Amino acid sequence: MTFSRHTFFKFVCGCIGLIVSSILAFLFVGWSSKTVGVEYGVTFSKPYAEELGLNSDHVLQVALDEIGIRRFRIAAYRSIIEPIRGERHWEDLDYIISEIGKRHGQVILGVGEKMPRWPECWSPEWWKKLSRDEQKIETVHFIEAVITHYRGNSTIVGWQIENEPHFYYGDCPKPDYLFLQKETAFARGLDPTRPISTTDSGELSSWVTVGAFVDRLGISVYRTVRNPLLGNTNLHYWFLPPYFYMRKAILGRIFGIPEIYVSEFQMEPWSNTSLPNTPIADQILSMSIVQMKQNFDYASRMGIHTIDFWGIEWWVWMRDVKGYPEFMDTAKTFWSTKK
Repeated sequence: MTFSRHTFFKFVCGCIGLIVSSILAFLFVGWSSKTVGVEYGVTFSKPYAEELGLNSDHVLQVALDEIGIRRFRIAAYRSIIEPIRGERHWEDLDYIISEIGKRHGQVILGVGEKMPRWPECWSPEWWKKLSRDEQKIETVHFIEAVITHYRGNSTIVGWQIENEPHFYYGDCPKPDYLFLQKETAFARGLDPTRPISTTDSGELSSWVTVGAFVDRLGISVYRTVRNPLLGNTNLHYWFLPPYFYMRKAILGRIFGIPEIYVSEFQMEPWSNTSLPNTPIADQILSMSIVQMKQNFDYASRMGIHTIDFWGIEWWVWMRDVKGYPEFMDTAKTFWSTKK
């Protein structure tokens, strides 16, 4: 029996269609249930709290003592620690980590050129004046300084190298995967006892380009975003079921993607301008109290066992400055059921 070219083409297309259909069914078809034993935390940013006009120590105290959070992602912002070349100031970061440690909390400490919160790359002015090769050398020196300073601190449970280095966003150099590989390998050599992670977009990336360099991969999860291409209207990812991310990770293991966790789960509004300059009515369009409750429920059904939320500073700001306590109350209720 022989196949004509037309028959062979139909056979190949049928096989491809079957494979694609099977992958889509695996990613999107199913039923989610509550995940048992999830560890929840938050990203905390001292400069972002201050941008909102808050006392950052108060925000940290609310997180630790009022809500009862015990897991934090903190960034070593270079422009704050080393505003003058060679002069490093650890006091603020030491205090934050110490306060968390006093409550037996844990910290994932981020270090690198690109860290959470705008302007994304927290680079001092002196660093910006260097050539790219010199910038890389200084970045490696800074990673060494941070890890050496904190690797004896038991509150630190892991190192995050760079934040979403896959994306060319913010006041940052272009993505450089060879340099990311060098950074992660260098960090692992400085401290082989703790896992090395980096992060990537949960929705807009395959995770393959950065996942191969690390022990764990943090992903962001955004449920409502604003796309200027759609006329500044909100886009809701209603079509992604909670188990989508875990199943995507299972498929990604073929390409070397390691264990994943959620490093940034949206719990504040999406805005193309700073939140203090965004009308409250506009903020609530993308993060209403209903949306927040839905996000907490979604997180609890993802099948992922470590999830860090994004927006603790906004919860405090909405309550203490703007007079909307319901967001903080919802967070406190959620955490009270997880203790």
